[in-house]
Formats: sequence, C-alpha cells, structure tokens
Amino acid sequence: MAMYNQKVRKSPEKIVNHQGGEGFKLSPKLELISLLATGISGNKYYETLDDRSKRLLALVDEVAKKPKDVEFVAKALVYTRSVIGQRSVTHLAAVGLTPHLSGMELGKRFFSKRNRKGETGGIIHRLDDMFEIAAAYFHLNPDSTLPSAIKKGFRNALENADTYELAKYQGKGKEVSLIDLIRITHPRPDDNMINTFEKLIAGDLKQFNTVEDKNTASGQEVAAKVASGEITKDEGAEMVTEAKKENFAELIKTKKIGYFALIRNLRNILKSGLNTDTLSEMADMIANEKLIKQSLIFPHQIDLAMEIMLSIGDIKVPLNILKALDDAYTLAIPNLMELFPEGNTAVVIDTSGSMSGGWSGKCKIGKTTLNASPMEKAALIGATLAKGIGADLFQFSSTTEKLSFNRLDTVNSIKKGVIREQGSVGHGTMFDLIFKTLGEQPRRYDRIFFISDLQGGDSIGRGSYYERYMAGGIRPYIYTIDLTGYGSTMFKPSNRIAQLYGYGADIYEMAKKIELDPKALIKEIEAIVI
Repeated sequence: MAMYNQKVRKSPEKIVNHQGGEGFKLSPKLELISLLATGISGNKYYETLDDRSKRLLALVDEVAKKPKDVEFVAKALVYTRSVIGQRSVTHLAAVGLTPHLSGMELGKRFFSKRNRKGETGGIIHRLDDMFEIAAAYFHLNPDSTLPSAIKKGFRNALENADTYELAKYQGKGKEVSLIDLIRITHPRPDDNMINTFEKLIAGDLKQFNTVEDKNTASGQEVAAKVASGEITKDEGAEMVTEAKKENFAELIKTKKIGYFALIRNLRNILKSGLNTDTLSEMADMIANEKLIKQSLIFPHQIDLAMEIMLSIGDIKVPLNILKALDDAYTLAIPNLMELFPEGNTAVVIDTSGSMSGGWSGKCKIGKTTLNASPMEKAALIGATLAKGIGADLFQFSSTTEKLSFNRLDTVNSIKKGVIREQGSVGHGTMFDLIFKTLGEQPRRYDRIFFISDLQGGDSIGRGSYYERYMAGGIRPYIYTIDLTGYGSTMFKPSNRIAQLYGYGADIYEMAKKIELDPKALIKEIEAIVI
C-alpha cells in the first residue's frame, strides 16, 4: 500500500436543500438506504408519492449499474424488509432491481422465501409480499409476463410454505392472488402438501387458528340460526358476543394468536369481557420478549395500541394490561442504558412546520390513526431516549430551547408534552442556532441526537456556532435520525457523524454500533445472506 501518495477522498457535494439552506448530498448508497428506511407510501411535505417512487427506481438503477453492487442493492432490500420491517418500498424497489438480476443466479435466491430462523433467503418475508411485487411489476410493465427470476423465486417460496401460510395469505379479491401465482409459477409441492394445494386450487382451503377465521365462522353460524327463526336478532347478537369472547380466550390460551393480531385486536379483546386468568395470560403474551422480536413490531406500534386504549375511553383497561404494554414498548428496543452507560446526551427534536405533515408511516388500529406525522414520531423517539438514557431534551425551529419534563413519567406522557410545545419556538429550521443554545448549557454533551427531516434554512460551515462548539473540549458524536429520506443532510460526513434513517426498533442499537464503526450500517447490510 502506498504510504504517501494516498487516494484523494471526494468532498461531499454541497446542495441547496428544500428549506433553502446549504446541505450535503448523500452518496447514492446512503440515499437509497435512507429512502428504503423511510418508505414511499404517502406524500411528504416536500415530495409527492409519485416523485418519491421515481427517485427510488432511479436510485436502484444508479447503484446497481455496477455488477458488484447488484448484490448490495438486493441485500439492502432484504435488510429493509426483514430487519426494519418496511413493505411497499421494498416491493417497488425489487421490481426496479429485476432487470439487473437478468441472467444471475442471485435472482432466484433474491425472490425466494426468507428463512427467519436461519436468517437466510430472499425478499419474501410473508407470502403476501409476492402479490405486491407481482402487482407492482404488472403496473410498471402492463404488457409483460413475470421474468424468470421472479417465477423461480416465487415457486421456491410456494414450495416451502406450510398449510397455515397458504390458508392465511390467499389474496382473495386482489388483482394478483395466490391462485394466480400458482398458475404462473407451477410449483411442485412434496407429497405431504399435495392435498393442501389441491384444496387451495379448488377454493376449499380455509383459514384456521386466526381471529378473523374464528369470528367469521361464529358470525355465519349465528346468522344462519337467526335466518331460520331459531333465535331472535337480539339473541343472535348476544351469541356472537359470547362466541367472540370464547374465540379470543381459546386463541390466547393456546398461544395461536399472532402477536400483531393480538396488538391490533386489543380493544375488541378487552370489550369481549375475558376473565381475570385469561387477561393475565394475555398480559404475559404482550410482554413476551421472544414474541416481540419474532414479530418485527415497531415500538411505536405498541405505543399506538396503548394510546388507543387510553384515549377512546369506552372500556376500562386493566392495570396489568397497561403495565404489559409499557413493558412491551421497552422490550421492542434494546436496553438503552446498556447502549449508552456513560456521558451526557442531548436529544434535539425538530418541531418546524415541515415536520407537521406528509408522514409515510401512518399507524392504524381499526379506524384510529395516531403518530401520523414526522413531528409525532420525532417526539416519540425523543421521549424514548430522554427516559431511557436520562438525556436532556431540546426542541428547535426558528430558535432552540431546552424542554422540562418529569423523568418519572411514561414515554407516552413525555411525547405528548413535546408535541404540545410545537410552534413555541417558531416554524423555521435553523440548525446553527442549536449549537449556540447547547454552548450556553452548564454541561458539555458527549453525544447529540438530531431527530429531523434534515432540511434547514441556514448552513453550519466555517465560522458557525457548530464549528465553535465542535472545537471546544469534548467533541461529541452527532447522530442524525432522518425521518423523511430527502437524500441530503445538514452535516458534512465525518467519523463523528452517525447517520440513521427511519423509525424501527433497530435504530437504537445501530446508533451504538455506528459510534464504534461509522460504516456499521453498510456492514450490517453486506452481512445479509441471501
């Protein structure tokens, strides 16, 4: 290796960002990762869904134009689907990657089923991923047939599916269904599964051990009795309520209700009137660390379930269920005190106008939508860090101020307190003034988290408060949590800047890894086995 004549490192490209300030463009790989992690479903404040989708496909093309980087894109998509938990963005990007996989053996493996236990395999985390990928492909290529790589990968996924999956993910009523894919790919099931496939093709394969399946069956049975005159409508309604109660109780006692289904149906389950013993078993399931990890549930989805329980107010929520939800939220993220046991931390939340709308990660349980904006999500992340590691909390917009909060409060309560403060420091986005405020604090910070869309109206270059702060005594690590993925940042990349994207359970653990190794995220993706 040359000792003196080293390669010249390219300086990051300076750009004018959406807010009109001076920013730095991310490398194509990091821009792709930021877009994958923040998703495409819905308009952003500065970008429409259509423009965002086009940028995604262009980035896939740009990064995958080198043969050696095709596998990196494939791994990034599998990582986004199986670790971060994003769906729609991976389906569209998978279609965009398809031409680059032509003639490669990787293509079949990429479109195959993911082995969750062995952590090997492709993009098909659940069978319904196939429907969405196929539908996206036909949307972009209306007069074409599925390429060979997709057919082979889907065939592999179907041949490795069990009866429960095939019964649950049939896609009835969808433009592309499981039957359609069987006809297109011609899977060859083993002898144990032939009967299942025959029932599926004949339309006789029924769901089993699911909330929907059991409650639908009960409703149909009661409806038949009402129609025959055997019972009255009022008696029928009473029977349906009792049947749902029994169904929920059985699924909980047998542990055959999925974790997502459990969280999604919490309100209905509680309204059904379960006895104390069954509620205790349900609380144990809610706070089961293994189930939480297997489900890929985000902490904010658990927080959402708790907020619905507390806000709708038509049921009395037992204390053990609230305690279980609170514990589950903590279990859905790593132990933050273990990740950051030493030093002082500041968490700075962007409460500017652009954080108010256009969030692509809306969460729904039933008809209720909460945590629907980047601002709400930023407040939740900030509250988690503040409570989890004892961080100081700040908000910034046109100016910056330190926020007061009770460290004994729940994450949910701290989050609501942050949201109430929005607008109190203006609506612009001035990053440099943050460091003026931080410099006035009695303590120096070892690490600073910025939770933002990273679009500012100023610059933090030469002569700035930022430069002066970083030149003093302790040089903090700076973590930027990008919630929108516009493809640029306010901070010039360096080994003291850790870039994180989106909101999943992985961001907290990744933060510590990046502090030790700035390339940790890239290495995590490269370590994916397809």
